[in-house]
Amino acid sequence: MAKTVSRSGDNGESTPVPTKDLGGLIEDHKANPTDVSAARATVMPSFKGMQDIQTGSWIENLMTASTIFTSPKGSFKLAASGFHGSVQPIDEAIRRDAFVLRAVQRGRIRFLGDEDAQDRINDLVDENQDSSSHLDHLMESLGANASENTGLYKIPLPDEAEPKGPSQTPQQIWANSENKPESPKNLSNM
Repeated sequence: MAKTVSRSGDNGESTPVPTKDLGGLIEDHKANPTDVSAARATVMPSFKGMQDIQTGSWIENLMTASTIFTSPKGSFKLAASGFHGSVQPIDEAIRRDAFVLRAVQRGRIRFLGDEDAQDRINDLVDENQDSSSHLDHLMESLGANASENTGLYKIPLPDEAEPKGPSQTPQQIWANSENKPESPKNLSNM
């Protein structure tokens, strides 16, 4: 039995177009009903440790860096631990999200109740918005003896590694070279 496909015509209607019969057997695939029902079911976190997590209406970031979580259920951004914005209310829809529960299990974030959240919010401080510390650090990095202070890309060289004598011209370097090609393409009249 030859299959047909349809093609949209100029008038906007579908027109059946025959295809070549390549032989073989055409089977209609029907999904296993258990697979279909499992795909539609809501997966509850039932693996070890997840069922014991007590959720609260607030969440706190325990890491020193900010955290961003986004999913179709909702999203939140938490500031670094100890700063305003690191404790926020969390929506009911994302409290039981597997990624949030895994972060709680790993000790990255934690759930708080209303009273604990209010106590924690009173202890939070503002993030330093003053750029003077950044400017001081930048000036120190660009100042005198900066390579001795930071040393991030400093290559340790002995004192005798400093160049001695005047610099050489390209012609002098070429004349003293041991591995020069017979006919250099990019060197003219040397």
